[in-house]
Amino acid sequence: MPSLTYSQFITALKVLLPLSALGLLSTLFLVPRDLDLDAAIPFAQIELQKRLKNQQITAPFFSGQTEHGHSLILKAESAQPDLESPEETIVMNLMARINTISGDQYNVTANQGVADKEYQEIVLKGDVVMNTSADYTVKTSSMTFGLAEIRAESGNEIHASGPLGTFKAGRMALRPAKDTDVIYLFFTKGVKLIYLPKETTR
Repeated sequence: MPSLTYSQFITALKVLLPLSALGLLSTLFLVPRDLDLDAAIPFAQIELQKRLKNQQITAPFFSGQTEHGHSLILKAESAQPDLESPEETIVMNLMARINTISGDQYNVTANQGVADKEYQEIVLKGDVVMNTSADYTVKTSSMTFGLAEIRAESGNEIHASGPLGTFKAGRMALRPAKDTDVIYLFFTKGVKLIYLPKETTR
């Protein structure tokens, strides 16, 4: 093995010593000796509370069937718990569909809804629109919708249109008729109908 001359030895030290110094400095920054793990816990708890507070479900979906065979499907854009009422969930831009055993279909859309776990219902708010397979369209600003059974009831005056014409009423209700499983759409409290007869040819 060839021996190093004095000048080569000095040159080697000029390279190795700075590298060694950099290595020592890096360990001081990368491996701190006094790391307080407990100090990080309060910050982590605050972050966790914020995440729990703002928790949100994207595209929630609910599907169920009553004991009589009617089916209910409900989906929305988002849902999150109500911080002031733990039993309630705020739902945004939702759509509900009812399929009855007789073949009738009811589609409902709303800007917002508040679902109540205790009463198994959801209160729809905003532009609430119901379209039926019988070509009726019902519009209102509030509607209570059952989640465990097929029932719906408007909270305010309704405006509707259908095969008979246009009409308004103080209340609308969707529910089974007495002592039967057949679902009917009822309009009560001052129904005012503008009859539009179909055009006939002689």
